[in-house]
Amino acid sequence: MKFKIGDKVRFLNEKGEGTVSKIINKTTVGITIEDGFVIPFTISELVLIQDETAQHPPSKNTFQAPKPVEIKPVIEKAEVIQSKKEKAGIYIAFSPENPSDITHSDFNVWLINNTENHALFTYSLFQNGNYTTLETGKASSHEYILVETINRKKLHDFSTFKVDVLFYHQNEHSPHPPVSEFVKLKPIKLYKENAFAYNSFIAEKALLINICNTETSPQQDIFETKTDLSKILFQKRTHTETYKKSKPHISNDPAYEMEVDLHIEELIDNFKGMSNAEIIQIQLKHFQRTLDTAINEHYRKLIVIHGVGNGRLKQEVRNILSSYRNLQYFDASYSKYGFGATEILIH
Repeated sequence: MKFKIGDKVRFLNEKGEGTVSKIINKTTVGITIEDGFVIPFTISELVLIQDETAQHPPSKNTFQAPKPVEIKPVIEKAEVIQSKKEKAGIYIAFSPENPSDITHSDFNVWLINNTENHALFTYSLFQNGNYTTLETGKASSHEYILVETINRKKLHDFSTFKVDVLFYHQNEHSPHPPVSEFVKLKPIKLYKENAFAYNSFIAEKALLINICNTETSPQQDIFETKTDLSKILFQKRTHTETYKKSKPHISNDPAYEMEVDLHIEELIDNFKGMSNAEIIQIQLKHFQRTLDTAINEHYRKLIVIHGVGNGRLKQEVRNILSSYRNLQYFDASYSKYGFGATEILIH
């Protein structure tokens, strides 16, 4: 059955009724319930109560396709069954258009802004080493957006995405750094019914993928990182004194030079869902281990590739280096590393 905006309907699988207020796609419509919330329902879950336009022939544009991006308010907890309380952050969600036949269903892709900030976003497809921007837009605080609907036959062509988010707020607020994350989806997951669960955002089962968490402010992240590192720094000061009278280096031998790349993708295979604080902790611990090795094995030079970014990782690396008496450090060769590396001389 096809519905039109304004049709009154009753729900098949639960008590209640509402009015059709949006045509989302060929199998899903948005229903406005008594409390004023708009909830997406599949057409198979609805029964027509009254067709207010039955006296008039339907116009040719009655079922015109909606715009590809629709912004809707996040559904309150009372409106959905929750399996857990999701953290504040940005999410991508995949939900089947036809939950009763997942193996033959197309899939809706949603971008969810579960934060107190507004978010400007881009959603891009990665194929053959290049990006194609599929959608850009704004997700206001606690809103979710239908980004696209993927034909199930093309799932394998839509397996790697990139999501970029820039946060902002009109009122006084603590800043949050921009986010740029890859989403790698194994299409086989979307053919398993147990991959989908009820959530706090959309009124249907979905596979949620966390892009970033924002429950901890950047200032708190820095404080926690420095607190965790204080013990390491104290230990390194004490430990370094043991090697203070080590034998001299072979100053011109390139074999006594070391290089370490701290980009997170070079250190671990899977870092999705990790907070910025967790990522930087891994990077700094790896740097500490490498620095220990360079000192203990009498290397004369260590190059640390930390990238440019927002400068936080570089600053934390140099905070550690400033606690050592037997080191000199400065920006590495611009022609070779740009602004993204520090050169350390070990005496």
